[in-house]
Amino acid sequence: MEETPKTSTPEQSAPQLRGLYKNVNISVKSLNVIIVVCILAMLLLVAMELRDPGLTVTFDSKGGTDVAAQKQEYGELLVLPEPPTREGYQFTGWYTDSGCTIAWDAAQQTVQSDMTLYAGWQTLP
Repeated sequence: MEETPKTSTPEQSAPQLRGLYKNVNISVKSLNVIIVVCILAMLLLVAMELRDPGLTVTFDSKGGTDVAAQKQEYGELLVLPEPPTREGYQFTGWYTDSGCTIAWDAAQQTVQSDMTLYAGWQTLP
């Protein structure tokens, strides 16, 4: 009895090229979905970071030399700038209110939102 040779279709005889997925036991379609989701998640994180550049702390020297604003992250301790100077006055510190009654404690207080700190002054004798 003679055996008939099995014929194969071109799809069966072609090598299975899986590229990056050749050593992974998961469907190519599933991996493509996973990759697209990861790319979208990274883009979302980048967009969120660009949208939120941090918090701004401005310094009102109340007649003293100018002090540049600082960018801070939420919950960080503020590194105070060099004190401003004002002729005829002594700098007494930074305050959270314009009346200079509530002192800012740089060692304990953290930045929670955009804010302005006000320079306190005492007249020299």
